[in-house]
Amino acid sequence: HTRATVWDPATGTQTPVNVDTGYNIFCSGLAHLADGRMFMAGGNKDQQLNGIVQTHLFDPATDLWSLGPNMLGGRWYPTVTPLNNGEMLITSGRVDTPEVRTLAGSLRALSTASLSLPLYPWMDVAPNGLTFYSGPDQTLRTINTAGTGTWQTMGQRDSINRDYGGHALFDIGKMLVAGGGPSTKDSRVVDLNGTTPQVSTTAPMAFGRRQHNLTVLADGTVLATGGNSSGAGLVDLTAGVYPAEQWNPATGQWRTLAAMQVTRQYHSSALLLPDGRVLSSGGGICGTCDQVGYLAKNAEIFSPPYLFQADGTLAPRPAIDAAPSSTTYGAAMEIATGNPAAISKVALVRLGAVTHSNNMEQRYIPLSFTAGATSITATAPANANVAPPGFYMLFIIDANGVPSVARMVNVQGDVPPTVTLTEPTNGASFTSPATVNLAATASDADGTVTKVEFFSGAAKLGEDTTAPYSFTWSGVAAGSYTLTARATDDLGVTTTSVASTITVSSGANTPPNASITSPTDGAVFPWKPTITITATASDPDGNVTKVEFRDGTTVIGQDTTAPYSFTWRNVPPGSHVLTVRATDNAGAVTTSSPVGITVLRKR
Repeated sequence: HTRATVWDPATGTQTPVNVDTGYNIFCSGLAHLADGRMFMAGGNKDQQLNGIVQTHLFDPATDLWSLGPNMLGGRWYPTVTPLNNGEMLITSGRVDTPEVRTLAGSLRALSTASLSLPLYPWMDVAPNGLTFYSGPDQTLRTINTAGTGTWQTMGQRDSINRDYGGHALFDIGKMLVAGGGPSTKDSRVVDLNGTTPQVSTTAPMAFGRRQHNLTVLADGTVLATGGNSSGAGLVDLTAGVYPAEQWNPATGQWRTLAAMQVTRQYHSSALLLPDGRVLSSGGGICGTCDQVGYLAKNAEIFSPPYLFQADGTLAPRPAIDAAPSSTTYGAAMEIATGNPAAISKVALVRLGAVTHSNNMEQRYIPLSFTAGATSITATAPANANVAPPGFYMLFIIDANGVPSVARMVNVQGDVPPTVTLTEPTNGASFTSPATVNLAATASDADGTVTKVEFFSGAAKLGEDTTAPYSFTWSGVAAGSYTLTARATDDLGVTTTSVASTITVSSGANTPPNASITSPTDGAVFPWKPTITITATASDPDGNVTKVEFRDGTTVIGQDTTAPYSFTWRNVPPGSHVLTVRATDNAGAVTTSSPVGITVLRKR
């Protein structure tokens, strides 16, 4: 079983809600569904650290647990990521094939996207609608969850394997990565807003950290708490990092803050609370932890500097007197407050879901706004790529940088468009210099498709704004190319198609091969037989589109799918010369060696 509790920060009370399904969800992946329920994938099966196939749901309205569908395999240390269409992506956990929890609650395997990833990978929806993988290892990637899934490599982040480091989305399409691996101080900013991710250096932390947590605060700064400075894999009680640090994206600098009382290392967590404070809790449960007596069944609450005045007294806080409980993408949000002119910033912060230094869904989204006499009017996030549907904390921040207590807002709305690359077919072959015609179909269930862009890898080839969507790519040099189509709807939400891979060869096209495998040359048949003719055909630099069966110069049948065969009925008596002719995707043909057969006359 798993012990669990619901804690009320307003009263300090705790209500036991132990998992009662008969499974242990220790070391699972977790994130909030769009309706606010918690979805958890995997957990711990036994002392050998095998995972479980079960998924779980926790409903905060009823405090009840329930089982979801079983996964492909037992997952231990997986990541769960909310997607822009309300689905949930499940990756890693010692199972290479990702899965998607659909809106209907079933699971869909991404069978063509199997990839061995580190445990608890860092996965977040990017502004282009794809899910971005930023670590902990050095290789940046994106995964397209359409169909059966595809991965694309996007280069290197840096030279550090940042296992048990941290990452945090502090602005639209912008991520801070800090610490991890050998308890490095090194920090980087990854910008996802362009065609390819851009990585830049920022100031290092004052303390090297591993097993720490990064938490986005109400003002868009990032807090680092806990960890060890010695590079110890799980815990080192002699090298715990107690002071907190705050990173300011405006300056790129870290500021050392107050120290915690209890070391927070392996299995600790940190969550932003609606009042702008941070809950730092837990730690322990491992072999090394038991040996050194590390088990932190306690929590501390950190109050960031923005809650205080210069003299150390609590700062007066702006208040949200009224706000919508839900909003749709791009909608106006009227927020009542006592002094609208004093508000300098409005933001949404996604609820957190953190374990093992990995917060699986936190993100900070600044909102544009205008001030009126008694309220401010903010504009909800533009689309689901910026803010996947679900629950967010709404903060207003005054000119002194002091945040309000948050209101919960459910961001709802747009259904992403659908798009399919219909031409060229996957595996098609061409001869250089090639002309490749690209075509796609696209639709949007609750709006309109504004454009379809065509890509070769990350490079944009062209676009079309009117159906039927197409683009002609001319002068294509020899090589292999991965082609996709990306549809954008009227709210700016994008969907990328399943990829098609083509090959462009240099020089002349190599004709296909073809041969008859049955009947054998010289075979004799009785009067009016039924003869099944079988053949093999292949193309070394493309694919076979059809195989024709011939008697002399007469075509008696054809087949377009291997294994190639034709059943010839009531074959007339006499001698027959059989051949097959194969045609490849470039139009080249090859005729097989002849096979002679004899059909006897009726006696």
